[in-house]
Amino acid sequence: MFIYTDLLQAALCCTASQEDTRKILRGVHITPTHIQATNGIAAVSMSHGSKTEIEGVFILHGDIPASAEGTVFQKIGSQWIAAHMDDYERPVGHNELELVEGKFPDLSKLLPTEEEPCTEFPPFAAELLALPYRMFGKEFASMPVNFKLFGPEKPCQVLFNVAVNSFYGDPVLVIMPMKSTVFELHRKAMEE
Repeated sequence: MFIYTDLLQAALCCTASQEDTRKILRGVHITPTHIQATNGIAAVSMSHGSKTEIEGVFILHGDIPASAEGTVFQKIGSQWIAAHMDDYERPVGHNELELVEGKFPDLSKLLPTEEEPCTEFPPFAAELLALPYRMFGKEFASMPVNFKLFGPEKPCQVLFNVAVNSFYGDPVLVIMPMKSTVFELHRKAMEE
């Protein structure tokens, strides 16, 4: 299965760390139509545009070469690999993939069906607000983003412009806000 490397790298921004005990969250979920990832506080789903029968969660071991433009997920014998190529379809490296057993979270159930009014913008971890830049910033450093709020402590959808949507397969990026009392809790902790 062929996928643009930029999509893979964007999805990897939302995977859990290698130390996370929830192994299924350390990989990217490939479906016949989408590439998805979540670490429990952020989740992304992007259409990859390939025709594939592959379905599974793959942990990518190692770094993707900087010159990689396209990536092919393939099974050689019993081993899955991600073979990377440049603009001229020349091989530039590969990564070993680890197929993870288990059920990946259903990202379609993340967003509530009803919105609750928000009197103020909910607090978010700074690392989550940096995700759009980390995922898409190389080409779209000054892209506008907007937020669709579903309630004070409910998941929030980050909305992108038409350029990001067309280049990155209509990404659905969902981030979780912090508790509304987080500033008060931090203030109390600093006073102790």
